[in-house]
Amino acid sequence: MVKKAESKFDHTVFMFQGGGALGAYQVGVYKALHEHGYVADWLIGTSIGSVNSAIIAGNRPQDQVKKLEHFWTRIATMLPPVPDTLNNIFMERAQHFFAARYTELNGQDGFFKPRPINPWLSLDSTADKLSYYDCSELRETLLEVINFDIINERKTRLSMGSVRIATGDLVYFDNTKIPITVDHVMASCALPPAFPAVAINNEFFWDGGVHSNNQLNLLLKENEPVQYLCFMVNLFDSYGTRPFNMDDVLKRQKDITYSSRHKQAINIYRHVHNLKHAIRVLSEHIPKNQREDPELKPLIALGQTGIIHLVRFHCKGRASDLSSKDYDFSMPSIREHIKSGYADVNGVIETPPWNTACPKDIGLVLYEVSDSPMESGSPYEEPTNFHVS
Repeated sequence: MVKKAESKFDHTVFMFQGGGALGAYQVGVYKALHEHGYVADWLIGTSIGSVNSAIIAGNRPQDQVKKLEHFWTRIATMLPPVPDTLNNIFMERAQHFFAARYTELNGQDGFFKPRPINPWLSLDSTADKLSYYDCSELRETLLEVINFDIINERKTRLSMGSVRIATGDLVYFDNTKIPITVDHVMASCALPPAFPAVAINNEFFWDGGVHSNNQLNLLLKENEPVQYLCFMVNLFDSYGTRPFNMDDVLKRQKDITYSSRHKQAINIYRHVHNLKHAIRVLSEHIPKNQREDPELKPLIALGQTGIIHLVRFHCKGRASDLSSKDYDFSMPSIREHIKSGYADVNGVIETPPWNTACPKDIGLVLYEVSDSPMESGSPYEEPTNFHVS
């Protein structure tokens, strides 16, 4: 049994972004934090992040890492690695290229397979049949590694982002509100047009990443006056270099599309927090006998604020990565992602920056765990005041 780490925080949250094969990085991050006693009170996931979250929430603590590793081994393509002694970026890129082409043509065992009939030939069908791949095998694999009875015990909160196709609304499947089934996990990672929509209660749902790949807004809606420690594990790198070829263009475009929105959410939250803090300060100048006034009481309640300590790990990848990195399911790539996530945590865990004291009037403290975080200093951007480690 893993000993729970001593903490000054009221709740510990894990937030896992979508990113296909890159989701193996989250396994490494979770494994290292788990070994150091960090236990999730709440898991928030999107797409492959929902799969990882459901595996964690659907197993006892002593089995969580083992089940995560079993899942990723189950769906991996068994290819030999490039010998380390060669240090040949061109051979690594060739391996990534052929692994991605294999996935495109054959799918992944235990995950998805190409449909025998091209979906473009379907002129009058339904959203759960319109896709390039069939995901029936994923359903069976998830049932192997997730105990839904444990999820629905609600000892750990689980929230998975999805999109209601009919309205385009972002919805959350949350085990504190509804019983979670394998269909809810499948719906959260049903990315079109590759994967089919999933029908739940006569409605069709797609991957939450269609709306937003970062579900930070769900945490920011919490109004409890408590301290949260949130490990946000992003799979697309916010920081990058200028492209040198067309594949670099596609890779960088994908990174920006799926990683950038969290900054906007953080800035909005900080503005809201400042307003709440102002309400709290002003309410302290109201005489006590007037604070119970029916008109003032709900306004004063708006001044309740918590503090979110947001630790952001992001999968930086390697120089040999291609734009197809999110569907390179080769075992060497998966092992490299797990190793990278594990190393990123162990690089900061001895003196964790999130244990540093900070002013109590700050609503959100962001700790960027990166080798080379960059601030552009652009006059077109609002300053973020990130805490960088």
